[in-house]
Amino acid sequence: MRKLILAAVGATALATASMANASIAINTCSPVLTSCTVSNTATQSTIAFSNSSVPAGAVSADINFTNTLAGLYTIIVDSTTPGFDITGVTLGGNTLFSGSAASSGFLNLTLGMGTYDFTFTGTSPSPDGGAVSGNVTFNLVPVPEPATWAMMLLGFAGIGFAMRRRSRPSLAQVA
Repeated sequence: MRKLILAAVGATALATASMANASIAINTCSPVLTSCTVSNTATQSTIAFSNSSVPAGAVSADINFTNTLAGLYTIIVDSTTPGFDITGVTLGGNTLFSGSAASSGFLNLTLGMGTYDFTFTGTSPSPDGGAVSGNVTFNLVPVPEPATWAMMLLGFAGIGFAMRRRSRPSLAQVA
């Protein structure tokens, strides 16, 4: 009977555990970008952007999005267009990058639930303009959920209970 109860408790703990899903939805996309799409997985959201006819010179684009999972994120901005230099990145009004690079990574930024403006600036690789495309990747840094901690503590308690119930060998006494 006791084993049946422990099995039921373990099954309940497994059933209540859930995996967090990173989820970002695009609200608006700057007219400079003709395409903005998002793909979400369990631990990563990627916003893909592109435009096949960017004007020559400086380019500035804004993407407004909503994040539904607060957490610690690693954010990577890169361009798939050869020669396109990313010159600045801001998120929610905070400057994350300023300089010149083909891609930029930002480690361990806390991103809460809410709506954000993401802006990046760059320089078109051709004096006549051209195409620009790239990605903004949000990688959720895994943090155990409360259900995971509860299952772990339940497992430790079960191991401790099983070890305590083991019979200890009695030592022979010599008189």
